[in-house]
Amino acid sequence: MDAWVGKLGKPERRRAVPRAVRVAGRVLLTVVGLSVVCFGFVLFVGAYETAGAYLGAPVCGSPEAGAGVDCVRQESGRVTRKYESGGDSTSYMLTVARETEPGDSYSVSRSFYRDVEVGTSVDLKVYRGAVVRLAHRGHEDEQRAIPVPAVVEVALLVSGGTAVALHGLRAPARGRRWRPTLMAVPTVVATLLGSSLLIVYQWSFAATLTVSVVGWLIAVFAGAAVVDS
Repeated sequence: MDAWVGKLGKPERRRAVPRAVRVAGRVLLTVVGLSVVCFGFVLFVGAYETAGAYLGAPVCGSPEAGAGVDCVRQESGRVTRKYESGGDSTSYMLTVARETEPGDSYSVSRSFYRDVEVGTSVDLKVYRGAVVRLAHRGHEDEQRAIPVPAVVEVALLVSGGTAVALHGLRAPARGRRWRPTLMAVPTVVATLLGSSLLIVYQWSFAATLTVSVVGWLIAVFAGAAVVDS
């Protein structure tokens, strides 16, 4: 009877998880995390190519612009307003009325701004209904909008996938398991800023992809250092 009571009083020992199971779990986390990151990169490449599609598009009316092909249409616009906005960093804005659409405001360089007045005619290039370039007397300014929904989705996928992959790669101790997740916060911010700039500046595809991958690798190594510290 005493022996039976003694057995009841002893805390039950937790069974150790077999090493093979632990390794398989880490591999699964790593593969899932990297797959999510890769999907984020695929979306980023799509957003990059969509934003710069007009650069390689044919001019409307040219032999290359066949039926159903997106083309760049040339229009004439008229400046209806010019104004400056911003505090420390001044933005020079022109409101331009188009031939076929209501007027809208566009950011231009300082020299462009100074060389036009209200009533000045400017040349416009339009792609898929949006003005992509303003030109006047040798001045040219691109108008590239940041695809915010796509950029946010890319940032969440890349940062989330990186955090999951770090859990698999580094297998942090129980008291440190929150660290890979915490590293997702600066990764989100860096990805939002970096992808936005790369999409707007439209460097060559090779340069854009190289910068993106190097930036991600820096985030991975920084996250691993935080987990191991």
